[in-house]
Amino acid sequence: MEPGPQPLILRQWKNHLPHDVVLNILATLPVKSLIRFKCVSKLWDSSITSPNFISTHLNIVNDDNDHAYLIQTCIEYDSPKIPITYKVLCCDRTFDSLFEYSVPSVFYLNMSFMIGSCNGLVCLAQHRKLSATSDAIYLWNPRIRKFKRLPDSCSSSKAFWFSTGFSYQSKTNDYKVVKLWGTPVVAEVYTLSSDSWRKVDISLRSKVVVSQIKPYPFPLFFSGPLHWFAYHSEGERKFLDPTMILSFDVNNEKFGEMALPDGDKLIVQYLFVFKGNLAFILCGYPENDDDLQSDSQCFIWIMRDYGVHESWDKNFSIRFENVDISFYGCTEHGELLLNKKVKEESKDGEIKIHDWNESTILSNDTAIVLLDPETLHEKDLGILRYVTDIVTTFKESLVLLDGATELYG
Repeated sequence: MEPGPQPLILRQWKNHLPHDVVLNILATLPVKSLIRFKCVSKLWDSSITSPNFISTHLNIVNDDNDHAYLIQTCIEYDSPKIPITYKVLCCDRTFDSLFEYSVPSVFYLNMSFMIGSCNGLVCLAQHRKLSATSDAIYLWNPRIRKFKRLPDSCSSSKAFWFSTGFSYQSKTNDYKVVKLWGTPVVAEVYTLSSDSWRKVDISLRSKVVVSQIKPYPFPLFFSGPLHWFAYHSEGERKFLDPTMILSFDVNNEKFGEMALPDGDKLIVQYLFVFKGNLAFILCGYPENDDDLQSDSQCFIWIMRDYGVHESWDKNFSIRFENVDISFYGCTEHGELLLNKKVKEESKDGEIKIHDWNESTILSNDTAIVLLDPETLHEKDLGILRYVTDIVTTFKESLVLLDGATELYG
């Protein structure tokens, strides 16, 4: 079928404006419009899909301070046992839904997790707890409906567990996936531009060995490096708790270590970004506390000077009455995204503590809230869905438009 007549404004652009001026105008437009405009002509199609245009458009998008957030949200059931739909919500700063992406079945997302997002790309990794094989890793741009399956890494036939991080190398405008696995820990790095994996040495202080990585929560990408909670040993001394942060600078590909703040030993630990600083949050109940009716606690430490242990500053101490807390993330404005579940009381009067190791279908006694730790003001988001513990920032982009598999259907 022959294409219909072009709108007047497009004919005027082609006939009266230099092509470089047209490209400058196009670079300011949203992704949805640019995908449509690829059909205008072969010249426009080749220009919009060129690496230079994709990079220019990304720089303009990044200059916009408005962040959206992705939440890996729900499995809807066709029957009580078989999941049929896995979705990712794109929300604005108030967590009102902007878009809803149905994750393609090609990813086999009933066993996969969204581990991070950079410049509109989402990294998804499959994690089987008791398998001798590590499954596929995908890069997915939901806005342009394209994805790329990464080649298998060296650990594919060896690792019983692994932890995967996703990052952006700003100096070269490239993307890297870092996989840590084994005991002691071995590191592999995938680079998108070369589409290949390679091993990288973990070299720290003398006699310091990273014995194991805490696979959950997923590593945090901040200020250039990725960050993991790590178990380590120094000579004959082995640490049974993750008392250090292992970092990997994606620009120089060097590993480093940072000590966690002292004190406040709680069960659940997270790393996140709080108003531009690396932060550390602990949620749960005090260790060795046999009183199950005690209140949940939440402590927030902020590293004022990145990489300097002495700059850890305990800023907030929050107590929650009669609820269990699960931490999902933090907005760019410093609001905490929390799941609050009212404690259940058994027939004999004992309090049941909720197990957050598995995702739970939310009910009337559960609320997902935004909490301002300074004012303690809460906003109930009204999200009654099947929610996992992954929330990441998101900006739409054209990354992967110049070379990836397109999704159909």
